[in-house]
Amino acid sequence: MPHYRLKPCSVLFCIILTVVLTFTGVAMAAQTGTLKLVSVGIGDRDNMTLRAHKAIVNADVFLAMHPEQTRAKLADLIGDKPLHDAGHGLFGRLGRRGSAEQRAAQQDKTRQIIRSAVAGGKHVVILDYGDSTIYGPQTGYLKEFADLNPEVVPGISSFNAANAALKCGITSGSQSHSVIITAAMGAREGYKGKDTLTKLAETQSTMVFFTMGLNLSEVVKQLKTQYDATTPMAIVLYAGSSDKEQVIRGTLNTITSQVDDDKLPFEHLIYVGDFLR
Repeated sequence: MPHYRLKPCSVLFCIILTVVLTFTGVAMAAQTGTLKLVSVGIGDRDNMTLRAHKAIVNADVFLAMHPEQTRAKLADLIGDKPLHDAGHGLFGRLGRRGSAEQRAAQQDKTRQIIRSAVAGGKHVVILDYGDSTIYGPQTGYLKEFADLNPEVVPGISSFNAANAALKCGITSGSQSHSVIITAAMGAREGYKGKDTLTKLAETQSTMVFFTMGLNLSEVVKQLKTQYDATTPMAIVLYAGSSDKEQVIRGTLNTITSQVDDDKLPFEHLIYVGDFLR
């Protein structure tokens, strides 16, 4: 066989190519970090999906709204890995903790934590509850770090859990087969949006209220302009929690006499619609 000898310039080219490929590989490896918004579900811990469990186990750095409570609840999964305060709506319109200066400082700190970790090849998880995209306070992270291509790992929401607690099909109403999810902003004085509660109720669709600052008496009053007073209502408390979950049933006529609006827990959803008959 003929024997070939590489010329010095060819050898030098091979060395340079090897060095370039090596450093390129290192640079690419440094970009393998990920950012995920992961829901642990609602209520009991077994409402966490397998996909969420896997994401948490494989994560290197965590952020959560209540770090101490979260570490206690997920101690076996988080261990001693770094867990930082994610704030409430830190990068969104729902931000409400501290002064504007304090929020700005926390935003800067959080940017540094996430970007440094991802650049270093680490897997970062922002822990959330329920469905992060239904009135979720942490969706602002998705926009703020859009260049990192964040992934959303969905979880069982209070909506899913409350539907199960009611034990009937919420799209099976006789007047309408649609479902409207709302926070009843239209029941607040001075609301300027087009989705006023009265407008939403015109179709007599099933309505589900995520109750953030909702005035039950005012909501019932406005619903009565479109629904018959005997239309069934249900309030689901602590959806997804096996030891606390409770369903209160009534009608537009009776519901306010059955519950004390001021004593309802934060964790409740309100349903109205003839699917409950």
